[in-house]
Amino acid sequence: MIEMKIESVRISLMSATQVVILKELDGARRLPIFIGKTEGDAISLHLNGVGVPRPLTHDLAAHILTKLGARLSHVLIHDLRNQHFYASIVMHIGDDEQEIVLDARPSDAIAIAVRLDSPIFVDEQVLAEAGVEPQEEPEPASKEDLGAFGDFISSLDLSDLDKDK
Repeated sequence: MIEMKIESVRISLMSATQVVILKELDGARRLPIFIGKTEGDAISLHLNGVGVPRPLTHDLAAHILTKLGARLSHVLIHDLRNQHFYASIVMHIGDDEQEIVLDARPSDAIAIAVRLDSPIFVDEQVLAEAGVEPQEEPEPASKEDLGAFGDFISSLDLSDLDKDK
């Protein structure tokens, strides 16, 4: 299991849907997970400290867990099948700390985890399959690489630009 943090919640320009970007806590890989608008807004509102007059669904779920004495141990995104991520909410309840594992959509699990300040983990195989490495900045082109274009740029006389006015 790899611990992740929420890097951002964005709107995909390709599909106009929201995507939560998880980043490795001790690494550089990112995991984009497409989510619904409601869940994206719920995550963003909480991360940005925006209060709402009435509890949202994820606020209610977090309140219920707290009032019942449950402790959210962590969220685990454990599988990827047919381009759908699968997650579990792992909690402990009672004096004997009985472990309860609930199946959940990653977006709901993440929205609840941020409200209860609980860690988010991703299975290594899921991260290996769907994670992305940040792109490295390209090296600046050298004069030799510019070739004919560089020669053309060097031959330009910028003082000619004002002559047509």
